[in-house]
Amino acid sequence: MARFQHTVTLAPMPRRWFESCVATLHDLAEDTDAEDTSAEGARLRLPDGRPLPGLVLAQGRHLRPGARYRPVNAENGEPDADQCVTVLAWDRRRETALEVVTVDGAPDHPARLDCALRLTSAERPREAALSAVLTPTGGKWEKYLGGTGRVHLDLGRWWQATGDGRHPSRAPLSGTLTHALARVGVTVVPRPGPDGRWLVTVKMRVRGRSFARPLLPLAAALLGRRARRACAESLDRAATAWNAQVPALVRKDRERLRAELTDALLGA
Repeated sequence: MARFQHTVTLAPMPRRWFESCVATLHDLAEDTDAEDTSAEGARLRLPDGRPLPGLVLAQGRHLRPGARYRPVNAENGEPDADQCVTVLAWDRRRETALEVVTVDGAPDHPARLDCALRLTSAERPREAALSAVLTPTGGKWEKYLGGTGRVHLDLGRWWQATGDGRHPSRAPLSGTLTHALARVGVTVVPRPGPDGRWLVTVKMRVRGRSFARPLLPLAAALLGRRARRACAESLDRAATAWNAQVPALVRKDRERLRAELTDALLGA
């Protein structure tokens, strides 16, 4: 087994602001209307009546379970058959769940990526989860080109750890990445830092699988220092990006956020 640990300092994101942002996203989606269905799908309009470019409702009723949305191909204006977003659940008090499917028909490495995002609940977010499955659809090395990933965030434990500093019984954020040759486990634990910032510690464990299991100690001995340095640098860059953007974001109220999100959707 190979281990890695690194701590970064992040600007805080207030709980009330985060919950307000989640509510704003749901409000904007629910206030968007779908026009009568055409051959290409139902066109979407924002609350102010402007059309939402680049996305159509291809199947079902807007935001009802089973509703399927597709991006519009910029070249011919038709829905893209290789991408879709499906509503699995939409209940602000219980759960919001979406599935995103992307099919890559590249002749050398055709593959399908299935992602599912779940939030419990929108009115007072408690948990969030993301899962992904990459499935190659052909090729000699198909078994070794796919994998699965899962991430779970317990928001209650996160706010507890960043608020009063009590060490949670389990890591608020955890994830696994599983491949035919390796399994990576990740945990993320925050605690209060100086000046109200967060000190966030990321721990990673790598286990070999199949015939790669006995080779992992050798790889760790040869490449471990370089791999740890690369991971630390990646986390530091992510922290720098977070600290450059989040302080300005959390100063914006709900109406400003909604206006900017609407502009971003129109720009898309």
